[in-house]
Amino acid sequence: MLNFEAIKQIPLADVATGRYHLQLTHKGDYATCTCPLPTHKQGDRSRCFSINLKGNYWRCFSEACNENNGGKKGGDIINFVALMEGCGPKDAAERLSGWYGVGQAKTPQRMAEGSKPKTETEMQRTIQNPTASSDSVKYMQGIDGWFDELFKRREKEVDVDYWKRTRNGVKTKLIESFRNGKRQAQGLLPQ
Repeated sequence: MLNFEAIKQIPLADVATGRYHLQLTHKGDYATCTCPLPTHKQGDRSRCFSINLKGNYWRCFSEACNENNGGKKGGDIINFVALMEGCGPKDAAERLSGWYGVGQAKTPQRMAEGSKPKTETEMQRTIQNPTASSDSVKYMQGIDGWFDELFKRREKEVDVDYWKRTRNGVKTKLIESFRNGKRQAQGLLPQ
């Protein structure tokens, strides 16, 4: 069973840069770029696509995108992936869950391998700190996927564009990590 609320917490900017290789320009709590949506009017290169980093939602100010999005001027991460992938919200949530190991009972690696019996040492560690092992595994799987996607050079990508894209991606991840640390310190996130 999918946890849609957990999936909606995946940072949209990370998906935009890491999964779809968008070149975001950051300004305060917003990031902008040329609209990547397949519903966007062909040839329109204006920077009308915006991500609210704090609210974790997107907007496009193009009439074509709004018409093809049921009249809505934006949406959440699930809606974004659904439009990008040409699928429904449930399929988009499943994809996000698989890509980032979020919002599911088992991590993708354990689903593929099945449950392995734990050694006595692993069981002892789990008893002492039951959430640390699974949380850190999920976190590192997400980081591994993000890192691999971010640093994969695109076809015909010149050095200056590659380094600009990867630098922006790392900055986005650092900002997200900093904000999550502040929220955790303020008691807004579980420890």
